Amino acid sequence: MYHDQGQIAMKLMGFERGVTLHGGLPVPVATSASGSAYDIAGRGIANVEGMQAAFDLCVRMAARTR
Repeated sequence: MYHDQGQIAMKLMGFERGVTLHGGLPVPVATSASGSAYDIAGRGIANVEGMQAAFDLCVRMAARTR
């Protein structure tokens, strides 16, 4: 199974809140499941829930590594 196949189910469960976590790195790296949304960038219509969830996850992970 490829990682993209697993993301289909995750996106169906909560596209706005979904986070992709990249493991095995020296620092926490997370991205929103919705992607970068270049097509709507700068228009003020993007939903920021996914980015906020990714940021919150990285902050929680970084706090635990101290």
